[in-house]
Amino acid sequence: MRGNFPSSKMDQFMLRFPDGMRQKFKAMAALNRRSLNSEVIFHLERALASAAATAGASFAGATPAVASDKTALAGGPINQR
Repeated sequence: MRGNFPSSKMDQFMLRFPDGMRQKFKAMAALNRRSLNSEVIFHLERALASAAATAGASFAGATPAVASDKTALAGGPINQR
């Protein structure tokens, strides 16, 4: 049972780490006195802020890639519709 905590109402996403990455995040979390979840969120937020600064725009209005967009799936730019 989850309980009535604010975190139980947040969006959840299952994540698969490559071999060894979970242990690296756990070690960083312990050094920074954060939970594993908080450490992952911290690094995701930094990466998004860095990418937005590099692109010169916010990702808030970006259109997500769709499976039919072969360029985006190959790591290329996402077509804006």
